[in-house]
Amino acid sequence: MPEIHPFKRLRAWTLLAARDQGQLISITCDYCRVTHRYFATDLIELCGNVTLDKVLRRFRCERCGKKNYLNMTLHVPHGSEFGDLPIRRLREVRTTRLPVWCDDLLR
Repeated sequence: MPEIHPFKRLRAWTLLAARDQGQLISITCDYCRVTHRYFATDLIELCGNVTLDKVLRRFRCERCGKKNYLNMTLHVPHGSEFGDLPIRRLREVRTTRLPVWCDDLLR
């Protein structure tokens, strides 16, 4: 039986489903070869319950700043990885107020 293409699998899988299965979201930049792993609960707080292909659109590599080299996979941690696998956790979400000005005539 043929296997489903990984991108089509990401289109049908949501963050809540990944959380319920105990999967980690692993995002890799193929340009600078950096991999970060995230808990699905942290991404739900940041993005809401969206499909996994929409999560990747909201990310940008922190090292090189490129968006089009990002690749996402699902990772199920094994018993030997507990205590050794680095995970990126969401500490806080900051919102910045930025004023937007326009010039107008006195009337």
